Amino acid sequence: MKQILFILFVMNIVAAKTVQVVDQQTGNGLPGVNITIVGTSDGLNTDLDGYFLLDDSYVGQSLKFSYIGYIDTTLNYSDISNVRKIQLSPDVLNLSSVEVISSKLEWEQADLPSLVTTVRTRDLVNQGSIELKEALQRDPSVVVEQGYSGTHEISIRGSNADEVLIIYDGIPLNSSYLGGFDLSWLNLNDIESLSIIKGAGTLKYGSGAFGGVVVLDPIRKGGTGFNMNYQTTDQNLKSYSLSDITQIGPLHARLTYSSKETLPFGFFNSDITAKRDFLNFYSTYALMDTANYFSFNYMDIREDVDPFPQLESNYADRYAQVKYHGKIGLLNNMIVQLMQRNNTSEEQNITDPAFEFSNETEEETQLASLENKLVLKNLVNLFKVELKQDIYTGKSNTRNVFWERDDNHHITLSQDWYALTDVFKYRSEIEVPFVDYIELNTSFRYDNIKLNKIHKAYWDGDIYIDSDSTDIFDQISRRSGFTLQKNRKNFRYQMFYTSGTNLRYPSMYDIYLRDHTTIYRYADSPLKPELIFSTELGLQASIQPSNPNSIFGTIDIQASVYKNKYNDKIYHTSIPRALPTPLNMISTELSGKELSVMASLFQDRMRVFIGTHRLDISSYTIFPNKPKFRDVAEIEFHNPRGNLRVQYFHEGKQYFGGTQDNINWVVQNLRGRENVNLYGSMNLKVAQKEYIIGVSLLNQLSDEDELNYFNQRKWLFNLGLSF
Repeated sequence: MKQILFILFVMNIVAAKTVQVVDQQTGNGLPGVNITIVGTSDGLNTDLDGYFLLDDSYVGQSLKFSYIGYIDTTLNYSDISNVRKIQLSPDVLNLSSVEVISSKLEWEQADLPSLVTTVRTRDLVNQGSIELKEALQRDPSVVVEQGYSGTHEISIRGSNADEVLIIYDGIPLNSSYLGGFDLSWLNLNDIESLSIIKGAGTLKYGSGAFGGVVVLDPIRKGGTGFNMNYQTTDQNLKSYSLSDITQIGPLHARLTYSSKETLPFGFFNSDITAKRDFLNFYSTYALMDTANYFSFNYMDIREDVDPFPQLESNYADRYAQVKYHGKIGLLNNMIVQLMQRNNTSEEQNITDPAFEFSNETEEETQLASLENKLVLKNLVNLFKVELKQDIYTGKSNTRNVFWERDDNHHITLSQDWYALTDVFKYRSEIEVPFVDYIELNTSFRYDNIKLNKIHKAYWDGDIYIDSDSTDIFDQISRRSGFTLQKNRKNFRYQMFYTSGTNLRYPSMYDIYLRDHTTIYRYADSPLKPELIFSTELGLQASIQPSNPNSIFGTIDIQASVYKNKYNDKIYHTSIPRALPTPLNMISTELSGKELSVMASLFQDRMRVFIGTHRLDISSYTIFPNKPKFRDVAEIEFHNPRGNLRVQYFHEGKQYFGGTQDNINWVVQNLRGRENVNLYGSMNLKVAQKEYIIGVSLLNQLSDEDELNYFNQRKWLFNLGLSF
């Protein structure tokens, strides 16, 4: 009997074939890959070296392999049994809003042709980076402007901060009140990768996204484990982050908590620090397989500045999101999203009763969106038709209270927003050299925005301002163009041309300021939405050597030439002791060119990146403080024990539209800058634990007496632990 049992045991081991899942580019095993049996609730995971047992009970079934940062791959049993090694291709970003595959962009699935730059942040964190701006500015078309209060505002292709939309796992972070978002609030430790979208693809995101979109993908899944990071700087600013990932069958959950010390007024050295806490909980539950899932995301950001010689302040921003992705009835690709946001901030001066004041701001946002994509292809084997609908509704409420002694203001603004996006694409094969097929695309977006404002002000108990107004805007924006594509094993490219219009509405803050301007000469001029006309010619290509022994790996190329014309562009001016007043400029233009090349060498142990962006702006009153050009060059060295990266960037002259008398605008010439950053990390494995030590040396070309904290020479140290 024992012999029979032993034989059956051996037969079972033989029947369960050992298969390894590896990275297609490096050949390294991938631990914790999620493997689901299609059509069932069964699943398994790879071990620390990427291996799993392929049991014969799976004969005739298909297995789906899912792993963060890689393309979901589905194979049947016989294919897996024959190869014994599954290669997963790196996926730039696995998001429904930006369906990206390959090293840059999945052209077949993208809603509209766009240039997409992607950056993985894990290496940056290991090397000691703390700020998100360090990851974003690797793109030469991106400039992160740093204000005197330490704020980080992003500019893409010369745009202003309120024209760039920041999305965190499908959650729009921009304030409905001000239009922009301070990037310094985000936690780099919580982000797996980011994607910067430029050009035509931004139309689907709305009027506040014309300058570009930054999609942030949090670390949502992977092998079960615990991670810790601790950072410190030469300014004795400390940060730490703790995260834990748990997987129980189809349920994934991740909890992250981090605390960061910052300088509330970042341009000056000071003993005054602010403490920011970041809490994020994310969970997802797969239904049948990972293509159908529910997810819940909760994020809480808080800051306290205490004690402070002149001001006490606190800030809180909370987001809750529920999302379903999958099949509903006959619709196979549905995305349903519900989101609630609450933002509060308080400031209070308690040092001198003569100047005592307090300011409280509350903002509440509800969002509901419904997205569906319908694809009809392989009709007559000649063409593909793709139709996408995106329905969005949102509501925002903002209340601001300000009092100085007996002067009391209550301001309430509410915004109702309905949007509908349709994308139609037609693809056909054509008999042209170096072209596989042409794709025509047309897209329309309808926006309807209703702004309500109530303002009441009291002086010694008497009302002296009592107003109630409503503004309604609606507009249809459009884009159209064509794309030429060719896909081969060692070469693929996409060249696209697009043109169209987009509309950007005044923010709630613009509406408030315009209705209560103290500049009487503009009082009778209504504030108009700005209309943007844009054209772009873009190219992206990926080349792989045919010789497997070549020192070169994949070479990625991106290039673009674009021109934007703005009618009724909104900008602000002011007079002494007055709030800035938003105005319309009849016409202004912005055009630019960008080029970037990234190449991997020596089996991806070395990477080289070179990028440049040239900008021509007709009015620096409208687009202030934007460099004429920006060049970035990087070289990275990788090996299993660590990596080293050297970054050089050079920014040209900047022109700031300022005022010396607070009435007349003049253009001030600001010198350009160049600098070098060094990043390095080392990995140590001890007793199934991985220790990561990283050091960053920033701004090595800066003068020793540099006063701007962000441009000063400094170092950052990181200690990471995972098990």
